Amino acid sequence: MTQTAPALPPRPRLLVLNPNRTAAMTDAVLHELRRLTASQVELRGFTCEDGPPVIATRESFAAGAAAAARAWPAVDDGWADAVLLSCYGDPGLAALRAASRVPVLGMAEASMLQALARGRPFHIVTAGKAWGPMLHELAARHTRAWPLLQGITTLDTTGLAGSQNPAAFSALVQRALDDLAGAHPGGAAPDCMLGGAGFAGMRPTLRYGGLLEDGLQAALAQWRALPITPSA
Repeated sequence: MTQTAPALPPRPRLLVLNPNRTAAMTDAVLHELRRLTASQVELRGFTCEDGPPVIATRESFAAGAAAAARAWPAVDDGWADAVLLSCYGDPGLAALRAASRVPVLGMAEASMLQALARGRPFHIVTAGKAWGPMLHELAARHTRAWPLLQGITTLDTTGLAGSQNPAAFSALVQRALDDLAGAHPGGAAPDCMLGGAGFAGMRPTLRYGGLLEDGLQAALAQWRALPITPSA
């Protein structure tokens, strides 16, 4: 009698929703997620073609949230087991969750939940000066994580500019990390979160005197903590 091999369970499916219109940033996030998941997750990307080129101001944040909401009927087609909103400030996250049948992950929220779970001080490094007050406001809404936030370093550039000149962007990020570690000698550097899709793939190339994590890692950790029933 010929034996039939048991069917392999389907891989969980994660859809990356980029609320800006820069497809290269979507591709960079997908590339890094493949590395982080060792290809054990099926991935798909969706770029909001009517979104802003980059989200780095309150106005572009609102435009990105609106673009993600308009894209939702096309995104919510039953394929994904979860959706990752690939902008660190989580534009429109609450509205997407209200409309979704599956978990919607936000990188900033996931980072703060990770910091809270560890119970250690943390610092955010991000690109775009306007993000400083915006992320402070977001952190303040996460009332238990808020006391752990030691500070936010905002680089005088954007994730889009960084993707166009990765060598210069990497050097800028490394200087910020060196300054942060230098301000906390003796191994007292806070945990550091790289805040933005523009940092995708950079973490392994950087040096830091403490724990260094990016929003994609945090979002994956949040997803893994949820019960997952892969789609057929």
